Amino acid sequence: MPEIARGAAARISLPRPLTSFIGRERELEQAKQLLAGSYLVTLTGPGGSGKTRLCIAVAAAVAGDYPDGVYFVPLAPVRDPGLVPSTIAQHIGLQDARDRPLMEHLVSQLRERQILIVLDNFEHLLAGAPVVTRLLQETGTVRILVSSRSSLRVSGEQECPVPPLTLPAEQAHPTAASLGTCESVRLFAERAAAAVPGFTLDDENAAAIADIARRLDGLPLAIELAAARVKLLAPQAISPRLDHSLGLLTGGGRDLPDRQQTLRATIAWSYDLLTEGARRLLATCSVFAGGASLEVIETVCGAAVDIGLPVLDGLQELVDQSLLRPVRPGRFVMLETIREFAAERLDAMPEAEQVREAHAAAFLALVEADGRPHAGLARKDWLERVEAEHNNIRAALSWYPEHDPAAALRLAAAMSAFWSLRGHHTEGRQWLRDLLGLVPDPGVARVGALSGAAWLAIDQGDYAVAAGLLGESIGLSHALGDMVGESIATTYLGRCKMSGLRIIEAVPDVERAVALANEAGDRPAIAFTTMYSALAAQLTGQLEVARDLFSRCVAMAAELGLAPLSARARQTLAHVLLDLGELSAARAALTEGFPVSIDVGDRWVVQIGLAGFAGLAAKTGRPRLALRLAGAADAYRDVNEFSMPEPISEIVERWLAPVRARTGPTAAARLLAEGRRLSPEEAVGLILTNEPDDAQLPGVAPALTRRETEVAALVARGLTNRDIAAQLFLSVRTVEVHVDHILTKLGFHTRTQLAAWACEAGLRSEDT
Repeated sequence: MPEIARGAAARISLPRPLTSFIGRERELEQAKQLLAGSYLVTLTGPGGSGKTRLCIAVAAAVAGDYPDGVYFVPLAPVRDPGLVPSTIAQHIGLQDARDRPLMEHLVSQLRERQILIVLDNFEHLLAGAPVVTRLLQETGTVRILVSSRSSLRVSGEQECPVPPLTLPAEQAHPTAASLGTCESVRLFAERAAAAVPGFTLDDENAAAIADIARRLDGLPLAIELAAARVKLLAPQAISPRLDHSLGLLTGGGRDLPDRQQTLRATIAWSYDLLTEGARRLLATCSVFAGGASLEVIETVCGAAVDIGLPVLDGLQELVDQSLLRPVRPGRFVMLETIREFAAERLDAMPEAEQVREAHAAAFLALVEADGRPHAGLARKDWLERVEAEHNNIRAALSWYPEHDPAAALRLAAAMSAFWSLRGHHTEGRQWLRDLLGLVPDPGVARVGALSGAAWLAIDQGDYAVAAGLLGESIGLSHALGDMVGESIATTYLGRCKMSGLRIIEAVPDVERAVALANEAGDRPAIAFTTMYSALAAQLTGQLEVARDLFSRCVAMAAELGLAPLSARARQTLAHVLLDLGELSAARAALTEGFPVSIDVGDRWVVQIGLAGFAGLAAKTGRPRLALRLAGAADAYRDVNEFSMPEPISEIVERWLAPVRARTGPTAAARLLAEGRRLSPEEAVGLILTNEPDDAQLPGVAPALTRRETEVAALVARGLTNRDIAAQLFLSVRTVEVHVDHILTKLGFHTRTQLAAWACEAGLRSEDT
């Protein structure tokens, strides 16, 4: 997942188009100029006019002007304007981890950042436009590029209409040479060549292609759809068919602009040429938000509608006609314009509600496929499947409350692990809060929902709310005889108390949770409760016991395939090993656990790993690196608004206190600031190189002699070797030797470096 970064570490996060970008030189230059002078530029035009492709091209062209990153935020799958802030935050690498208005967090993190945000397909979320206004008003250098069928109509917006591609001039006998520079003709020719290898624009088909481009008003999507027909028809045959089809179909929808009518007519023409089964499949696929896998499409069709042919054959037909696009093997997406057309066809089908019900059921089954994944127990493959289908799951969560509220609660309860690990805390808490109020039924689903909401609250440091939720969850699970649910909830309560420094109170909860898990014989629950039993031992000073329990948890979680839990246990084990002085083992635990947490997207625990690496650097004689790593951890925590558990904060501060004292406040502040500019991966890369610190600090061997300290202090005042010799009653040559020795000991090359170091270390001539 992306991390918001500065400078060289900034990300250029743009989609990689699968086809070439044709023409648009004039529009590209115009948009660049507008963006240079305006904080908000909106590219407007009808569906299918190429706004998204132009946005991507503009953003790529100006990326060098934004040292803090360029981020693409696709909004087409989002249906709730209230999700605009969280969608932006997720795509630029921020999380909604505290129970604080997310807009405040966005503004605080983006203020003074030179960043470009591309908001694609905003037209259906215009009620969310104030989010854009506030971001621009309260930040200094953020710029936003929007694609939308209509302008946002907010203050400071610069609208940039996206016209159709240039059309060929009327000619009696057009030739390939005379049409070669025309954008609409070039687009047709290139897309036709992609459909039929070897296809070229020549003098024989030039007139027909020119006619097609004119009839389709130069609209890129319409041209691409027509070009796909060359598999079956020559351009000379396509042209007259367009004449008949468009003349027949553009009479409808009088409230639509002419070009929009043309596009709809072109889609309708392609639709009418499909087999009946492919038409039904296209309508069915409109239910998917953000695309779907072949497996899920087959599941929904099998449960809701008989399309009359194998799904794979129907998908191939839709892909051949450019009505559906494969984005990777086994996954398909539909352009939003085509999806709207297909959704109208779905509404006209008697099976429409069955399709929507089957869609929701398919994603409920996908989320529940891992059993009852509690936070920390999720598997990587499950997390990745849910991540890929997040927008479809949101659609299911929106559909279920009016049709099957109990299923909605089950879905939200099962999603809590994903929301925690992937940082959708505020969104998850809102869904759970609403659904818990809607569904009072005292069943197992309510136990999971209460515990999930509590875990998310603990992640955000909202311990009082979490304790209330867990009290109900523990009581209900006990009444239901759900020992696993009671064990997990009781563990959560222990975590809640430990995070709030109520450690002694937490011990009985953890012990009871372990006993319940063992009595139930549920191995994942046993592994999970062992983790918190180890943590309780660590925080009560039983380090050897904690080491053994953490090691047991690591082994059990690895055997069960619970990568997030195993990685968390390894990194916390490293903290114990550091305090036991087992530095090699601590390093091994950190280097094994940290990359796994990054890989599975368990972002909350990254701060724990970074803190462990800082402690390792402090304990292995690398104080400068320790402070840089601490700075990286602080920045990561600030960006994501995580709540570091108080006991762990105290342990880390104990490791770093001697380092801070040794370096002095000025040097420590500078090193922490340097670390704040590092990404987690960059910070960890520094410690894994095994290189020594870039310079020695006061009190760190090899130490300076008293005379060398005197000389260094005078260098810091800007004195020359001759001046120093006179003040210390030494020869100039002797001073030169001292300065050379000092530079060698400290790893410096210039007097300027030495002077800066001496000032940071607090050396003054009066100290000599």
